[in-house]
Amino acid sequence: MAKVLENVFFVATEPVTMGQLKETFQIESPEGLAGLEVALVDLKKEYESRGLQLIEVGGGYLLTTQKTYGKWIQRYKTNAPAQLTEEGRVTLAIIAYKQPIKRNEIEVIRGVDCESVLQTLRAYGLVTVAGELAGAHLYCTTKKFLTLYGLNQLSDLPPLAKSLG
Repeated sequence: MAKVLENVFFVATEPVTMGQLKETFQIESPEGLAGLEVALVDLKKEYESRGLQLIEVGGGYLLTTQKTYGKWIQRYKTNAPAQLTEEGRVTLAIIAYKQPIKRNEIEVIRGVDCESVLQTLRAYGLVTVAGELAGAHLYCTTKKFLTLYGLNQLSDLPPLAKSLG
């Protein structure tokens, strides 16, 4: 099972959920699930002594490089995704902490129009429209956001700094 797990994680481009693993291995019994969980723990331990790690992020498991080797990976990457602007980072943070949130609520907080920034964040797959309220879109973050920022769930966000005033 460990070798198959390793190959699944190797080809995955986004976190692999426990549901996907259960389906892949056709697990239907508590014993089978226990075996899968043991295999995951063993694989995590095996990677501790190597340059990779198996992490829980975005509601699933993802095989990634260890942070220790980040500077070499950055040197290697030639087509890194475009950096977000300051406006994009601020808007993304507002959405992450206040979601679901309407565009006009974001604009009140930022004090400027944010339609184009929202379009960019949606194009990058970091935010999505979760629904509508009174005819206005409700924005929230995506699994890609969680993965990109190394979060397993929104409650893993650092606490907001308390106001100085």
